[in-house]
Amino acid sequence: MSTAPLPFLAGALSGVLLAVSFPPHGFWPLAWSALLPLFFASVRSASPARAAALGAVAGAFFYPAALSWMTNIFNPALSLLFWAIFVLWLALHSALLKFLWDRLGAGGCGQRGALLWALLAGVTWAGLEYFRSEAWPLACPWLGLGYSQTAAAPALQTMSVWGVYGLSAFMASVNAAWTLLLARKHLAPLLAVFLCAVISAWGRDRLASFDAEAGRPVKAALLQDETLDLESLLELSLSPEAAGADLLVWPEYAFYMKGGEEEKYSALISERLKALSSVNIIASGVQDPDEVAAGRGVNFVLALGPGGENYGRYDKMRPVLLVDKGLTPNTSPSPITSPLGSLGVQICYDLAFEDGPRKVTVKGAEILISPTKDPMSWGLNQHLQHSDMSAARSVETGLWLLRPATSGVSQIIDPLGEVRAELETGARGVLAGTARLRAGGTFYTSYGWLFGPLSMALTLALGLWALFPRRR
Repeated sequence: MSTAPLPFLAGALSGVLLAVSFPPHGFWPLAWSALLPLFFASVRSASPARAAALGAVAGAFFYPAALSWMTNIFNPALSLLFWAIFVLWLALHSALLKFLWDRLGAGGCGQRGALLWALLAGVTWAGLEYFRSEAWPLACPWLGLGYSQTAAAPALQTMSVWGVYGLSAFMASVNAAWTLLLARKHLAPLLAVFLCAVISAWGRDRLASFDAEAGRPVKAALLQDETLDLESLLELSLSPEAAGADLLVWPEYAFYMKGGEEEKYSALISERLKALSSVNIIASGVQDPDEVAAGRGVNFVLALGPGGENYGRYDKMRPVLLVDKGLTPNTSPSPITSPLGSLGVQICYDLAFEDGPRKVTVKGAEILISPTKDPMSWGLNQHLQHSDMSAARSVETGLWLLRPATSGVSQIIDPLGEVRAELETGARGVLAGTARLRAGGTFYTSYGWLFGPLSMALTLALGLWALFPRRR
């Protein structure tokens, strides 16, 4: 076994290139070849175990650099644990790549084995990414490979078909194709170039032909305020910038209340905003230490009418681990019916996952509304990475998205993933703009969402094959 440092330098290079592909740097074209050094070093390694070590090196350079803001939220020891968990998935993928390379004979003479290996490189990447992002108790979807393409509008459109996990799989397979080019296998790279051209052309055609302006126009006013002060929020709601809004939306945890005070504050807010004619999306919560300790913390949204009507309530689906304490997850998300239409609320972290937005869309939501809390103390990088994930949900569901954040980035995004209006991080104010209510739904919300779970199942099967190979 070679002890030369070159393979580990290759892994480190991949980690650095991946980190630069995401905000705050955002050099998204790099993500289409960032994995090449790691993949090439992995398949040339002596064993899957050595390949796993190379994957761990890549992860050790990637995740702490890209997720350095975690130390703003958690202590260094806990941040290190989270980074190590992220690194584990990259190590497992590298080990599986090496196993499949040897079993399929991808490095030999046959082109079919090489093509299958490149395909499985993408499927297994998506399978592991789906598991760590959606399907286990410590689920965290941050830095999915497909999210690096938020600024690449044509590629982003493919999420309407296969979602973020499909795009991640395709990008990983393209990286694998370049690996085969270095191994003097030319069919897979040629096919990758052809498919990239097809996807780019299809995405450009969708950008030109999809009518994002279809639907009922609604003037929206999104509040961006981190004071957690009710009077400050009421002041912004009555400001000239919010005047004439059809839909007024407060950010997540805009203010806190004690348990059982929902009706009291609903009446108070309705009275103070009675001069408005808007449907008011009021986000609040209960974080009293005694209530939280008893498991009665609450994070919810109320939809209040101009005459004090209560159109409905939505409770958060996805509590943030170690942050949203004492919350009971909402297991059955449904849109809120209002005079404006069907409002698909997804509170903050809910929007980072694919299932909530998809489910409310299938149930008839005509717009997505995501009150968000991203404190300034969490850092600009966290704000940028979080807001970049929002465009994926708009494209996957085919709906406009309103995202008011406590300190930014507040956004109005159309169904093509284009940010139509934005309020920068750190500003206090009102983001006003026009959105549209429309019938949502895409191929993704009907069938394409299955790509992630099916990839996870296939990856599990391949992992079992690697652990328990058939004895000949």
